[in-house]
Amino acid sequence: MPLTPELRAVIARDMQSNRKFDGDTDIPEECRAFDQLADMETVEMPAVDGWPYKIYIFRAKNKTPDCPLHINAHGGGWLIGHMPNDTLWCAWLADQIQGVVVDIDYTTTEYASHPVALHQGMDAARYAIAHCAEWGCDPKRISMGGYSAGGGLTMGAAVASRMEGKPLPFCLLVNGYAPHDITYDEAVKDIPEYWKTQEHRNAGFGVLLSDDNAALTKDPAIFFVNAPDEVLASLPPTLILAAAGDPFRFQNLEQATRLASLGVEVTVKVYPDTVHGFIPHFMPHWREAAALIVKAIKTTSL
Repeated sequence: MPLTPELRAVIARDMQSNRKFDGDTDIPEECRAFDQLADMETVEMPAVDGWPYKIYIFRAKNKTPDCPLHINAHGGGWLIGHMPNDTLWCAWLADQIQGVVVDIDYTTTEYASHPVALHQGMDAARYAIAHCAEWGCDPKRISMGGYSAGGGLTMGAAVASRMEGKPLPFCLLVNGYAPHDITYDEAVKDIPEYWKTQEHRNAGFGVLLSDDNAALTKDPAIFFVNAPDEVLASLPPTLILAAAGDPFRFQNLEQATRLASLGVEVTVKVYPDTVHGFIPHFMPHWREAAALIVKAIKTTSL
């Protein structure tokens, strides 16, 4: 099926309606002032693979010297963003780590397919690393994390940079409920989640990959578990967060097991009574997961 602009628009609309992205109406009242916790700077980045993009730098108002630097990659099935939530999440996170958070506004697959977002994510990470000292951050405490597609982008950036022989110097990776395959175990069939249907799932991945190119589904830069053992074994400590109501939780447990078997320090936790997207959308158990993320960012160092 050709991925026409019309089809991309339909998929974007369906993802938004199924995930209930209604802008400010979905944000809890107690979270709406989080943007006041940090100063935000917008940086227009040069084109990567022919596509310009933006990053948003959040400097906590309570920022301390030699603070952590965290790079955030938003979710949205590679196809959409959710700026109100991303802004509030990144500002809150900057405040909690008393440091700097860089949010990557990568080009979504509504416009450009893989590897544009991956290359922009790596470019943004290198930009942040190069400005670490200027921003007063500790070069030994640079981490990257993301949620859903952003978790995949995080892991992909770490893997791809290693396979290029230029590893990004992250002390920590945060993988929030990222998938690593386009198939599901039969055990998920009763989970009432939006990506349960094969048709919807394949549409989302189809937009990412531009066509039905099966080889790309084995690309470690897209699904990191396909990387060679020696590459995965070199990854820094990794925090994997999952939701009991998310069919990807099975894949997340597989990811944790694979990394741990190779000697990577892994922390994995599955949160009950919540669903895919729960962390930056301030759903049940977001605070518990966020506290674990904050602790890891503040205490992990090269």
